[in-house]
Parts: sequence; C-alpha cells; structure tokens
Amino acid sequence: MKTLSIFVSILWVIVLGSMVSAADSKKEFLGSEKCKACHSEEYKSWQETFHSKIIQARQSGILKDAVTKWLTDGKNPGPTAANVTGTPAKLDDVQYVIGSRWKQRYLVKNNQTGGLQLLNKQFNRLTGEWENYGNKNDWDSICTTCHTTGYRVLEVDKTSGKTLKSEWSEVSIGCEACHGPGAMHVSTSKENRKKTIFNPASVSIQAQSKVCGYCHIRVENEQYKTAQGNPREDLPAPNVGDSYKSGDDWTKWYPAHVSIPGVHADRPFNAEYRGDLKGLFIVDDFAKANNIFEEAKHHQQYQGFIQSTHYKNDQLSCITCHSPHAGKGKLKKVAADACKICHDASYTVEKYMPNTGKTAENLFVRTHTFGKNPRQGGKGAADMGPPKYYE
Repeated sequence: MKTLSIFVSILWVIVLGSMVSAADSKKEFLGSEKCKACHSEEYKSWQETFHSKIIQARQSGILKDAVTKWLTDGKNPGPTAANVTGTPAKLDDVQYVIGSRWKQRYLVKNNQTGGLQLLNKQFNRLTGEWENYGNKNDWDSICTTCHTTGYRVLEVDKTSGKTLKSEWSEVSIGCEACHGPGAMHVSTSKENRKKTIFNPASVSIQAQSKVCGYCHIRVENEQYKTAQGNPREDLPAPNVGDSYKSGDDWTKWYPAHVSIPGVHADRPFNAEYRGDLKGLFIVDDFAKANNIFEEAKHHQQYQGFIQSTHYKNDQLSCITCHSPHAGKGKLKKVAADACKICHDASYTVEKYMPNTGKTAENLFVRTHTFGKNPRQGGKGAADMGPPKYYE
C-alpha cells in the first residue's frame, strides 16, 4: 500500500506539473496591445497591414460590397448554410470574417463541437461575385495556426488524431507571431530586454524567410487532424499545450507526419500530390526547361522563393522587400518597387513575378521564383483598389 501511495503521489506531481506548464504557456503571449505601450510607432504601422486584419469581427471587418450583394442579389445569393453541420445561416449569424484584400470567407458557431465553421460561399473582390466554398472542417482545427497568434492545441484524440480543443491569445497576426511571446520581455530589466525577444533582422537571410515561411506555405499534416478527422493544412506546435515561437526550426518538426513539398527532401517540387496538394506547382515545358516550378495555389510564397537564386545565394529574404511594419524613422517598404533598388527599371514585378497562384476565380497571387523567362500572369491584388469595410 505504501508503494502504491508513493506511486499515486508521484503521478499527481506529474499531472499537476503538466497543468502548471500549460497555464504558464498561455501566459507567455500578452497580445499586441501590450506591445503598443513601448512600441507605439511600430504598433500603428502594423495596424495598417493586412496581418492585423486577417481575422476580424463581422461588425468591423465585413466588406461593404459583400453586405450589399448578400442582401440584394437574388440570382446569386450569398452564403446560405454552414459547411460542417449544414445548418442554415444568414448574415447576422456571422461571428468573424476571414480576409478582405483578395476575397472574404465567413465563420459561424458550430454548436456540435463548440468551434467555428465556414459558410458555403466566399466573396471574390475582383469579380464582386459569390463563389462556392466547400471546406467542411472546423476552422479552429485546420487553418488557425496562421490566422491567430499564440495558437495551441490543448486536447487531441489519441486514436483518431482529431483536435478536440484549442485556443489562441489573439486573432490575426500580432506582434508576437513574428517576435515570439512577450511575457519574459516585459518582465526583464531594460539592459537585457533585447535578448528576450526574437528579432528577424538579427538572424541569417534564410532564417528570416523561414519566419514568414511558417505560414506562407502549403502542407498536409497527418499528426494532428481536424475536429472532423481530416488532415490539417497548418503546423501547430508538435507538443500539445505549446505554441510555435518565432525562431523555431519548424522544417524539422514532423518529418514523418507532415508533407511539405519542396522542403522535405523526399517531397520534390515536381512530384504528383493528392488531395489539397494536387496541382501545387505549375509543371509545364517552361518549368522543366528552367527547373523552376511556380506556385499554382496561394499560400505558397515560401515554397516558390526557396527555388530562386536570390534565396539560394543568400541575397534576399522576405523582409528585404516586405515590411510588416515601420517606425522610428524607417519608411514602409513598397514591395512593387523593390526590384528597382538593385536592378534597372526594366525589372518589374509584373515581368518577373507574374500572378500564377490561384486564390479565387480569375484571381492570382504573384510567384516568388523570379524566373528569367517571364510567363503571362493573371489578375491580382494590384488590379483592385483597397477594400472598403461596411462600417
């Protein structure tokens, strides 16, 4: 009995210890509002980016044109039902909206799981039309790692791999998504504070791009499944209760459980993939002749960029051309003008970065392979004005 009592005591120590660890992990991320207290200029310029607007409450983030179309278009009506449960849904049921620059999708409550589910149509800003959208998974168990900050899986069904419970510290891509959790940073003395936060500008060129690549990529995750039991399309931290932290080497997290085409050695760019990864890259005569396989879908910028000479020769990183914020005398970078800094005026994004990655009907995202022989691109964000919100 005494041995059993000791064993039970040790077991409780282990259990309680893991509970404390999970609680502490939650407190690591403080939210962008906390960063604002000391970094007001950077905070303000971050608010102007689409990183801060990836997920918004319906009242502040829904597109004006989408509302008009939703309420008046009888020929092509807006979303009518939730994708997972099939429950009828209307505009007032929407809790959050996803995106606004290219297209917009809509989230409503899934009363069966307690999660959020997508509606059956998305709004295309270029065409101004509704398009069918069929993702039948709880949003908070398939896309959320890259749509929130401080995301963590809390509970998993060990038999099926289903994500049963998860949480995040902040919707959209906040300061800590790129700089890591801030709790230690704010509690450390001023002279040692810089050592407690991640600064992409302080690491190698390729490591800088890896921070962006964590989300700007396409993967298929077999270790964690959605609430409905399907492979996830994101990379939550491999340990239950933990969050991804900028600077982590995510490319080595799941070599046996995740397919990351172009990153894993046994997943070449030009291979045939199934499911959502099918047709990931453009494999045609141009691609074969130049040994460059441009992105055929959105969320692939990292996989396109690592094929480029710019990346291989340590010439550029993502933040060479893009700035997630500015401040303290630093001007905001205009990515469309970046080529002219090193090349003559003939080097334009229209020529060397055609729109190849499909994100909606007749709407495409620029490739980041920088091919020598430009191909014809489609319509993209530059063909639309800034989004107008309903409020």
